[in-house]
Amino acid sequence: MLRTRALIIALAMTSATPLAFAQALPKAGPTPPAAQPMAPGAMPQRPSRFDEIDTNHDGFITRDEFLASEKKRFEEFDTNHDGKIDAKEIASSPPLMERNVKTAERMLKQWDANGDGIVTTDEYDKAAQDRFAKQDKEGTGKITRRAPPTTPPGQLPQPQPLQPVPPADGKH
Repeated sequence: MLRTRALIIALAMTSATPLAFAQALPKAGPTPPAAQPMAPGAMPQRPSRFDEIDTNHDGFITRDEFLASEKKRFEEFDTNHDGKIDAKEIASSPPLMERNVKTAERMLKQWDANGDGIVTTDEYDKAAQDRFAKQDKEGTGKITRRAPPTTPPGQLPQPQPLQPVPPADGKH
């Protein structure tokens, strides 16, 4: 009996020692995005959605991290703070407004020929002419409808049924 107690105590101490030691060491794993060195002259890059959710930067998203992120996201959509969201709130929420502004900035940059931050009717018309020309590959002055994809995006092509192969001698 005394021997069993001594063995249990020894096992408990040996398993606790590495745990205490490991807790004292800095965590291994990916360097948090903010701590990574940046190339000279590079603009700081926004962390990926994964990195935003992985708050302890251990390379894994736990259920708790994911649900906390989703709670925060709901709160961003709930602009009137009533605990409910509808399409208008989502559309006017800061995350979507930010996305819309970035999309608008990208469009402006494509159309703004002289780079002054303003698109004139002439610049827009010129950009439209260029977009049409890219689609009119044969130069016919017409854009033809593209053939629909044979396989919907995200799905694998369906295997074709096997056809029986006649015997080599031509007899069935």
